[in-house]
Amino acid sequence: MLLEYEKQIFADLLEHDGLLVLARGLGIYRIIEALMKAFCHPASLVLVLNASVYEEEYYFERLQLAGVEQMPKVINSEISRDERVGVYMKGGVLFVSNRILVMDLLTEKIPCHLVTGIIVCNAHRVKEAGLEAFILRLFRQKNKDGFIKAFSDHPVTFIDGYCQAEKVMRALFLRKLFLYPRFQASVKDALERSQPEVIELGVPCSPAMKGCQMALLELINLCIKELKLCNPTLDLESVTYENLISTAFDATVRIQLDPMWHQLTSKTKQLIADLKTLRELLRSLTHYDCVTFYSMVRSIKSNEKKFLDNAGWLYTDAADKLYMFAKERAHGKIEEQAKNLSRIKDKKMVLSERNPKWEALTEVLKEISDTEETLRSGDQKHSSVARVLVAVDSQSTCSQLKDYILHGATKVLSGLLARLDEPKQRDESNGNENSEEDGDQTSTKPSKGKRQKTAENQTTLTQLARGETTSKSTCKEEICDDKVMEDRGLQVVDSASCASVLTNQQTALLALRINNDQNALIRALDVIQPRYVILFDTDISYIRQLEIFKACRPGVQFRVYIMMFTGSSEEQRFLTSIRKEKVAFEELIRQKAAMIIPEDRDGKIVEDQNAQHAAVAANQTVTSRKGGLQPKESQDSKVIVDMREFRSDLPFLIHKLGVGLEPVTLEVGDYILTQDICVERKSVSDLIGSLNNGRLYNQCVAMSRYYKRPVLLIEFDPTKPFALQKNFNLQQEISINDVQSRLALLTLHFPKLRILWCQSSHSTADLFVNLKKGSTEPAVDKAMTVTSTEDIIRDAKYNVAAHDLLMKLPCVTTKNVSLLADNVNSIQDLCRLSQKDLENTMSNKQYAQSINLFLNTEYTPEKSEPVRVDQYPTKQSRKIAKRK
Repeated sequence: MLLEYEKQIFADLLEHDGLLVLARGLGIYRIIEALMKAFCHPASLVLVLNASVYEEEYYFERLQLAGVEQMPKVINSEISRDERVGVYMKGGVLFVSNRILVMDLLTEKIPCHLVTGIIVCNAHRVKEAGLEAFILRLFRQKNKDGFIKAFSDHPVTFIDGYCQAEKVMRALFLRKLFLYPRFQASVKDALERSQPEVIELGVPCSPAMKGCQMALLELINLCIKELKLCNPTLDLESVTYENLISTAFDATVRIQLDPMWHQLTSKTKQLIADLKTLRELLRSLTHYDCVTFYSMVRSIKSNEKKFLDNAGWLYTDAADKLYMFAKERAHGKIEEQAKNLSRIKDKKMVLSERNPKWEALTEVLKEISDTEETLRSGDQKHSSVARVLVAVDSQSTCSQLKDYILHGATKVLSGLLARLDEPKQRDESNGNENSEEDGDQTSTKPSKGKRQKTAENQTTLTQLARGETTSKSTCKEEICDDKVMEDRGLQVVDSASCASVLTNQQTALLALRINNDQNALIRALDVIQPRYVILFDTDISYIRQLEIFKACRPGVQFRVYIMMFTGSSEEQRFLTSIRKEKVAFEELIRQKAAMIIPEDRDGKIVEDQNAQHAAVAANQTVTSRKGGLQPKESQDSKVIVDMREFRSDLPFLIHKLGVGLEPVTLEVGDYILTQDICVERKSVSDLIGSLNNGRLYNQCVAMSRYYKRPVLLIEFDPTKPFALQKNFNLQQEISINDVQSRLALLTLHFPKLRILWCQSSHSTADLFVNLKKGSTEPAVDKAMTVTSTEDIIRDAKYNVAAHDLLMKLPCVTTKNVSLLADNVNSIQDLCRLSQKDLENTMSNKQYAQSINLFLNTEYTPEKSEPVRVDQYPTKQSRKIAKRK
């Protein structure tokens, strides 16, 4: 059942094409689901783009529950080309991968005139030169009546950069922008009519937690000041504490500093890495327990590499306070340890700090139990089991809460401390054993074996954070008794197995952020139908999903507990996300009011140049010396493209310049521009990898054999420097480890090979158009018959191995190699020729003399005298003599 504002959105989208930007958690999946229901029949053909695997599964489940007759289908690489044509003809809703749909549109395997429309999910990921824009361009060229509807629930993304919303709308061929924030009037009225009973639990931080947080904030501010002091010319206004705690900080810093990363000093790079480390520690302070947090801090301080490579913050007083407070949380204060030393050794007492949220969770569960008992005693009809859903972020927190509810905080913390002290105890036991066996003797081999054994058995930081360990005994201790869980009415569920919750179980633990599934909470709410929900970890999308759940069930009792550390980075992160979303919608509203959209933006007008090819063909030479005469009609320009190249932006940019594309599977080259020009395209990372494994050499061999003009195109990232390496890294001598030296050797070995450098895909597309001017078009059949495994060259005249051997002889070049190959039947006959015959063949006395001398000179290896033992008595002196 759709709410009032959802019905309004559905009606607007049915009538008009447009981009819908909805606030996070306000049910964007419900609107897409309603659209799919309207088109799930054979009379329509609707294509869905950009949907993730988990979104596809969610839509399949929802449509199956709704009783849709013709369920959607997924078209991927497992379905052959002929089978795809049959699936297209059956109609309905189809989830298609972008690369397959591009190739089917170019090869006309899909009946484009029968397509009812296209639904674009996650529109904030659409780029101007991406596959989605390419698909919609091809669609608009052949279909002027089909609809295009795009959806997104990430408004902050549309204000990053200059006119980002308008750029996305231009790529999507859309003219209308629908904005629905949480403060919109219809949304506000629909959700406030039946709101859940919300109880906010402000959990106070312990004094040690406050100390850790203050120390981390001091270290973060210190690193930010040092970063701005070292780089006064850089624009670092976005590097603030408020942005640091947000989830998009890493992406923001990467976008800003990637173009000048090669110019930054090592200290600047280390400061950025240290900020990421401190940011992770700040998040872990409220997310993990005290023992896990202490293990993370201790690992940074005890790691010699991190300790020496940091930018200096580990030597400050704030770092010492951080370590002191973290240790105090894990092991207790020193005075308390001294008083209860015997009980701690006997493991009868644990001084570790209890997570304040654990105690708050216990109180909430007790309150829910008391409330249900009161309702049962007052109303005999109230006999249904009250379901309680505890929602957490990660799977490690979910398993830890399960152990806490079943066994209590003491056992959980003692188990974590045992795993934390396990490497230390093992080192001590190994040291005692070695000392008893070896006595006073010292040896290097046993210590090496001891280090290897300790490293194998040592628990890593990631395992401690996830609650894992390599100890078999600890794994056995963590196995929970299913009978105890059943008696206490506890069940751990995930988004895929919510239906397995038993009717007599009252409490369900759910980890929400598993495999990036955004619909985990929605699935759990629909299946479990809880009466109480406890948000152990808070997010704005979770709260709004609970609001929609209650608004769709106005007569049902529903209570929500929101747990959050007061005055912590968790609370600041939550408030910052709300503020940023509000600012983003306000900015989008201002942009929409000032946005100038042309009438032909949607591509439905026949004269629309946005969706048509360029006016001048790529192979047509433009000249002003024709006196106003009309140019002769030329054949359509085309480029043969390897199917694997459609992962990049280059095919779309080539097509945008008026060049047709022929997608085929090529074994030699990536792009065939003309009958003679074959291009192998490499990014910088791919170039280095191909040089290291020798794949580029084989590709150049194949291109040189079959094409007259082989081309190696090196394409750079426009956001990164246009250089292979720094200037001070240039070497005077050729080195096998140097990229430029390898490229120089490659050009010497393949004289016909041409190397082209392009700064971006846009410049590459312009270069391809210029190379095609005045040239003959390539033949698709001939390009497909060329294989890299054949042993004949392009004209099938010479033997490949013999031809390559001739090219290795002195004074033999590409210009005179045919003289030898045409007049000599084999290499054996060449060796039998005299110098006079070679002069007649080569028409050059110097060349003939060099070849004859090379073939007839006897090889005599140099003899080295053996080293006498009596002359060099020591082993070291004999080694030096041999080297000399």
